[in-house]
This record gives sequence, structure tokens and C-alpha cells, in this order.
Amino acid sequence: MALARQAAPGRVSRLLSRRSMFEVLLHKGPISRADLAKVTGLSKQTTSEVIESFEQQGIVRPVGRTSGNIGRTAVLYELSPEAGHALGVDVGATNLRVAIADISSKVRCEAVEPTHPQGGLRVLDQIERLASRLARDMGTHLRRVRSITIATPGVVNPKTGAIELAPNISGLNQIDVIGLLSDRLGSPVRIENDVNLALLGEIWHGCAQGFANVALISLGTGIGLGLYVNGSLVRGAHGAAGEIGYLPFPGNSNMPEASSQGCLEYEVAAGGILRRYKAAGGSPDADVPSLFELMERGNELATAAITETARLAALTAAMVIATIDPKLLILGGSIGGRPEFAGRVAQQLSLVCSRSIEIRPSALSNRATITGALAIALSRLHEDLFGITDLPGAMALPAPATAAGARTHPGPAG
Repeated sequence: MALARQAAPGRVSRLLSRRSMFEVLLHKGPISRADLAKVTGLSKQTTSEVIESFEQQGIVRPVGRTSGNIGRTAVLYELSPEAGHALGVDVGATNLRVAIADISSKVRCEAVEPTHPQGGLRVLDQIERLASRLARDMGTHLRRVRSITIATPGVVNPKTGAIELAPNISGLNQIDVIGLLSDRLGSPVRIENDVNLALLGEIWHGCAQGFANVALISLGTGIGLGLYVNGSLVRGAHGAAGEIGYLPFPGNSNMPEASSQGCLEYEVAAGGILRRYKAAGGSPDADVPSLFELMERGNELATAAITETARLAALTAAMVIATIDPKLLILGGSIGGRPEFAGRVAQQLSLVCSRSIEIRPSALSNRATITGALAIALSRLHEDLFGITDLPGAMALPAPATAAGARTHPGPAG
């Protein structure tokens, strides 16, 4: 930990004391000074000094006194909701979701609307507009949001700031997404792959809590893979680990439309299901939700198209299992996360994979990615409070909650 070693030992000790007390306030507040000292093991004098410092900085606030005990009451402290805010954005091919959480991990407000069909700068305009509106609703300004994480498909080019390998959102590969959004939103922006963040969301507050080796296959408009191996997210040398949509697929590798979108994605994602159904004589006006409705009513063409897609998804899952040996495989996305689809994948997987593995549909559904984006943004916000971000150990986050009176805004694209 180079940064910690460069700091004076006394300063590092003070920072660790402040961080340990912050963690207790984060997980156990409201709490008195005496109980803070007991939980952290710090002296009463140190506890009082840190609390007074936190009050001066606006990090904590008094919220009443203890009751029901014999003797003098004590002041209770909690983290102040206005001490800092984190912004999470999920840029999906279909919908764009924006949420702001306060320093205690409570989601204060959220908005979702269709992703602008023109892509590129229009999507950046959309992010700025929604984020500014949410900040105003909270009675603050966007410039006061101190930590921002954006989830997008594809991979960020570190030289240009553009987002590549994201064929379902046009124009992001032609602009400096990181630079432009950082300027517009007023704080440095961190961009992460959306499937990676969906996986982190499931690990933080979904179906993968407590697992150290997990894979998530997200299947919807596109297909992607998130990998968590030995307690760490796998990104790869260029951040492109998990871009399985570009795996070769027999029979379509020489088709320009398949190679530009990704050969596996062309067959397995939403477009592939619909082509399969329509080629068999199904209605040309069908969409994916209607196919699942038809399957529930016993329609043979819809059932065959979905079953074949589940078979291909199972083959993909078998390759993932053979490569990284996960303890748990999660299926997410608008298609993969459907329990009836996940069940078919599990059935097909048992025919091609010799090893038994637990398969679960996403517990967070369409909120997995925004939950992961907020987890990253909040973690950075918390660590930045202490000046040194390379302190030992990751700070655990409490379960996300929605604050009383939080606003949720659905709306049309603009």
C-alpha cells in the first residue's frame, strides 16, 4: 500500500480511527459516543475528537437521545444525508436509469426512461438532464454529487474515452464519453461494464451474497458475461473480459451483420430468438415478451424458439463453467433473468455439462446494474472522505435502502 506507507504513521493511525468510526455509523447508527467507543475499541477521548471533527465537516448529525436507560441520557449520532451523494447511471440499449444515493447508502431519488434512439451525444444529454433533475428534486445541485459511476455495455478505450464493442447503442465509439460526462456532471466519471456491475449488484444485495466465485450471463438485447473469481472482479488486460457476444458461432461467422453485432449475440440474444420464431412461420409483429406469453399459452412455435435459445445459452454456460469453475451461475437480463427461461437453461445444461452447478435467475432483475453502479460510487465516496484511498481492506456497504419520500420518475425520452 504505497500511499499508506508514504503518509506519516500518526496520520495513518488517525485516518484508520476515523474510518473505523465511520463504518460503525454506517452500519449501526444512530449510536451514542459511548457505544461507538465500545464497538470500535477506541478511547472515549479519541471517539469524542472524531465525532466533533465529523460534526464540523457535516459528516454526522445529532438525532435525539437515548431512552429507557437508568441515569443520564446520551446524544445519538447518525451520518448526515447531506454529507455526500453518489450518482449511478445504467445506460442500457433499451432503458436508461439514473439514481442518487446519500452517504448512508439510501437511494434518495431515481428516474428511468427509454434510451435515446439516436445514441451518441443525445444519450449524454439525456444523462445530464436526468441527473440534474434528480439533484434539483433533492434540493441540491448536481455539482455537489461527489462520486459518479456509469454502467455501459462494451469497453472504454483508455486513450480516447470512447466506448467500444457496444453495437446496440450507436455513436458512443465516436466521442470522448468519459471527458464529456465529467465536464457536464462536474465530477470525475468512472465507467464500468454493465454486466460486471450487475454481478456486483447481485453480490452486494442480490442472490450472490457470500459467494467468492460467481459468473453472471446477462441475456437480453445483447449478451455479456461478468466474472467474480476468488473474491475479485475479472476485467482482463483491456477491460474486455466477458465480451462473449463476439465469440465465433458456426454458420454465421462470414455474415457481415453477425460479425458486426457479435456472432454469438446474433444467435442467442433477442434478435436471434425473434428470427428463429419468424423463420418458422411465427407472426412478423411479435416481440420477445409476446413470445413468452405465447409459450405460456402452449404455442408450439414460440416454445420451440425459446427452447432452442435456452439450448444455445446452456452451451455458452458450459464453456464458462469449464473455464472458471464458478460455485454459482446467475442468469440475468430481460430474457436470461426470467425464471421460466433459467429453468430451461438448467435442464439443457444438465445434458452437456458433467458437473452439477447451482443456477439462479437474477434476484434484482432490471435493478441489478444500477445497484452495482451505486455500490462502486458509494465505495469511492466513502474512501475519498479519508484522504488516503489505499487503506487496508475494503469498506463494507450496508444493504441499499430507499429513503422515505424518495422520488421515482418514469418518463419519455427527450
